[in-house]
Amino acid sequence: MDDTKPSASMAASSPWSRKRTPVVTMIAKYGKQKFELTCLPSMSTNVGHVKEMLHEKTGILPKRQKLIGLKKDVDSSLSSVVDDDTMLSDLKVKGATSAESSAVVVHQFILMGTPEDQIFVDPSEKADLPSIIDDFDLDFNAGSEEWIQHKAKEDNLQKFTESTEVHIINPPQTTANNAHKPLLVLDLDHTLLDFSSRTLTENGATALEIGSSGDTVANQLKRPYMDEFLTWSYKYYNLVVWSQTSWRWLEVKLTELGMLTHSGYKICFVLDKTSMFQIVSTNRSGKDVTHYVKPLQIIWSKFPQWNSHNTVHLDDLARNFALNLGSGLKCTAYYRRKKGRKDAELLGLGRFLELLATNEEVKDNFEHVDFQFWQDYISGKRNFQKKK
Repeated sequence: MDDTKPSASMAASSPWSRKRTPVVTMIAKYGKQKFELTCLPSMSTNVGHVKEMLHEKTGILPKRQKLIGLKKDVDSSLSSVVDDDTMLSDLKVKGATSAESSAVVVHQFILMGTPEDQIFVDPSEKADLPSIIDDFDLDFNAGSEEWIQHKAKEDNLQKFTESTEVHIINPPQTTANNAHKPLLVLDLDHTLLDFSSRTLTENGATALEIGSSGDTVANQLKRPYMDEFLTWSYKYYNLVVWSQTSWRWLEVKLTELGMLTHSGYKICFVLDKTSMFQIVSTNRSGKDVTHYVKPLQIIWSKFPQWNSHNTVHLDDLARNFALNLGSGLKCTAYYRRKKGRKDAELLGLGRFLELLATNEEVKDNFEHVDFQFWQDYISGKRNFQKKK
């Protein structure tokens, strides 16, 4: 009997069982570009090697790379976490492409990260930094003719819903009894951070020269208690980021602020300005104003476990709530030059969100709560109760 011959059960259990070492092709999608790494021996190439190869092609340091969409095969290891030491042979093969049917296994994934020469670029060298836009003093009323007209834009909703691709970074959380946790949609600029050009060029300095306290630039851009707020909210909500900026700048913010790798919370997915569309609203002086909105219906149509009963949209611009007035939680816009480290609004908002998600009267239907009075709820001036 040949002891070196694998048993039938062993051969069947391993997706890589064959007479020769399989070859792997790794396809990284980075923005609108695709990078292919071909002819990689699966048994001697790990994820760290892949990052080094991507560094040569993109200029993104391995430590700044986030590879989204790679998973371990359930039988390959006791740990399900994909790290730099994970061999390509241990990655789960998706779809119909299998080791049994092809000599080449293909893994497709999303690459996120920022090349070194683009990190905190001096704003004077970039024309597309996000601008600061006022809220236009818009007058929204859930029963108004203007609001009804907005809701009637079903053609826009359908168009942008179909064109929006959602790439899951971390699977949605469920509760201990397998119920879906509610959704918290988060704006970035002036809600969780101040990434304005004025902040980046304070006192005429470049971004790398901001501040003198010894803190990193990234920490100085964060709103005070940002990480604490997100860590606390993550206990009760699934977190999604929706930013009114381009994907390139969204990547810079998420990666450089450590929001995709923080140990205390996980972002489910992110959306950028391409999922927003324009509507016409009326301000308090009766003037028509054209502006963009963040229609939550785009998310709700793709994830039916979330709706107006269990979604909160935190933003500093009320105009972004135009199509979902009841779900909008408006915060004060944060500007580092104005309040700096004295700003503590996220602590209060975190407390409100905890009460909202745990109160027996309203936790199953947030529509019973008027979010504009969030400070009264945490102070005790208002009680959480069902609407009659």
